[in-house]
Amino acid sequence: MGEHFINPPLFKIDDGYHSSTKVTPIIFIITPGSDPLKDLKIFTEKIGKQLQMLSLGQGQDKQAISMYKKFSDDGTLLLYQNTHLYLSWMPTLEKLIEDLNKPEVNSEFRLLLTTASIPNFPVSILQDGIKMTVETSGDVKQMMLNAYQN
Repeated sequence: MGEHFINPPLFKIDDGYHSSTKVTPIIFIITPGSDPLKDLKIFTEKIGKQLQMLSLGQGQDKQAISMYKKFSDDGTLLLYQNTHLYLSWMPTLEKLIEDLNKPEVNSEFRLLLTTASIPNFPVSILQDGIKMTVETSGDVKQMMLNAYQN
């Protein structure tokens, strides 16, 4: 089948970001031992953008909505981490994503989400977004390539 099917491509946030618009959230599907936060911070510094983040969980709904309103107006990148831990808030998140196409949302705004792969994550959010995954690899060659890339 060839190398393309054997070796997974290197993780490149640039590709996902440049393919996105204000109405397409970028969804990082995390695996055990992986965390895209370091790469996101490096990337946002490189492009000169601010990254604001909030780890979702019980009681974070008001803070999450407040941050959404503020940063969707000024074009800041907003990262909701661990969305899989707050499934009861997902209907609200779906509504926020629907509202991304409103004219008052700054065209530079991007909503980023991290989630574990779970069966009951809302399909509508997955359909609307750009999915990226960071997998830890036991392959020394792949780890070295990732290290050099960053």
